Amino acid sequence: MKTKFTVVFFYLLIFPLSNSIGISFITPFNTALEYPQLSTPDYGVSNFNISQSVQYEIEINYILTHTRPGSQTYYFKVARLDNRQPNSTLTPYCPPYQEVTGFDNEITGWDFIEEGHADKFNNTYDLFNPTINISDKITLHQKYNITLNEIYFNEINDEDIGIYTPGDEIHALYNVTELFYECNNPTLRALSNNIVGIENNTVEKARKIFNWIVSNIDYQVQDDEIGALEAYNQRRGDCSDISDLMITLLRIQSIPARKITGFVISNNPAYRPTVGDKYFFDLNYNGPTQTASFTNEILAHAWLEYFIPQIGWIACDPTWGRGYFNRIDFLRFNFNVGAWFFLPGASPGYEYTSEFPINPSPVCIDHSAYDWTYSIEITVLETNLNPLSDFPIITTTFIILGFFAVISLMFLLRNKRHKKQLEQYSQY
Repeated sequence: MKTKFTVVFFYLLIFPLSNSIGISFITPFNTALEYPQLSTPDYGVSNFNISQSVQYEIEINYILTHTRPGSQTYYFKVARLDNRQPNSTLTPYCPPYQEVTGFDNEITGWDFIEEGHADKFNNTYDLFNPTINISDKITLHQKYNITLNEIYFNEINDEDIGIYTPGDEIHALYNVTELFYECNNPTLRALSNNIVGIENNTVEKARKIFNWIVSNIDYQVQDDEIGALEAYNQRRGDCSDISDLMITLLRIQSIPARKITGFVISNNPAYRPTVGDKYFFDLNYNGPTQTASFTNEILAHAWLEYFIPQIGWIACDPTWGRGYFNRIDFLRFNFNVGAWFFLPGASPGYEYTSEFPINPSPVCIDHSAYDWTYSIEITVLETNLNPLSDFPIITTTFIILGFFAVISLMFLLRNKRHKKQLEQYSQY
């Protein structure tokens, strides 16, 4: 019994020691890294960390060619990649999700242009219209330097959360019921209240809603946006519909929430860009057939943000599931915030569309009278990514070493006991 106790004692001593040594090897420790960065409570934004970041150069090119005899007038509204950080005048209460440090813009062939137009959601657009004849072209060139930060939020306690002011601009824009956000629907209201239960902490309410959606709504591409209620009824939807549902369930709890749309460079959450990597995405429109094609598909995506006073806009991606509550990564570029954007000729009526396209789509009479090409080229300029962990290999190694150490110790103790018994016998 004493021997067994001694073996167990040494095993408990050696095994944690070996694990602690292994963990010391796998824990990122690089004084050259700038992260994590802790936020300061400035500009009404706090409690977030920047854990990693990637700096990109993005070039966007668009060429439209009029292919019919005679002239036609085209109307364009083109989204920009906004600078989204706390001290930006256009993005109040927003952590530094997308920092634009350089921007060049060139548009040719227009008759009228308004550059840098800001809508009610503070998205930035270029508005222009040309009247062109056969073989005439419209060209658009944008070039950005952008840093995408991986941001996650610390635990948010009740005392960290400020007081909502119903009726303010945020509530007027992002706490309303509208098409695809059916906040007054009895079924969705009952669902939201049942999920949340008696929880009082606003962030924990959001967590419960997020977890319910991840566990109960399946991803499936939809031909058209179906919205929150239909996504719930079908128990499925694409990224837009899944975001619609979470936004609606949050708004029912009087938590302002909004959709974010853009594109990702990879739909693999584990993907890690490296310096010098290049990406090319495109979309090409053929007028005679009125069809679009691509060499490398633009990976359009939608996610969401919800607002907490004194904390700011918190990003979530229920489509990508676990690990994306109160966290967003360095793989996604944001074009548009909000919903129901003004676009002449949009359907449904009132010249508004619920999701503004990321690629320029001209509004005109004859859509068979032109071709266009649209491309996005991305180069990775710099990364501040934490080293990949070798945890499985190192942990396995130290477990094996610990096992052999225990076996060796058992043999030593056994031999020692056997030798002691022989000495006792020799005395007789």
